[in-house]
Amino acid sequence: MSKAKSPTLKTQMDELAAVIEKLEDPEVSLEDSLVLYERGMALVGAATKALEAAEQRVAVINDQDEVQALDS
Repeated sequence: MSKAKSPTLKTQMDELAAVIEKLEDPEVSLEDSLVLYERGMALVGAATKALEAAEQRVAVINDQDEVQALDS
């Protein structure tokens, strides 16, 4: 069994941009808009998790060899 590779943050952001562009189209039906909105929110959640995970991985080793997370 192989694990499916998660989409990259860039891929997620590109898809989110496409979703937003479609949502801005006044010709999109209400039903399609709701589906697009749900997909957009799922992408925002996944991107947020990816950013949080990356932030946790970014660390600095201080003088006492302790891992210290960066604040910004």
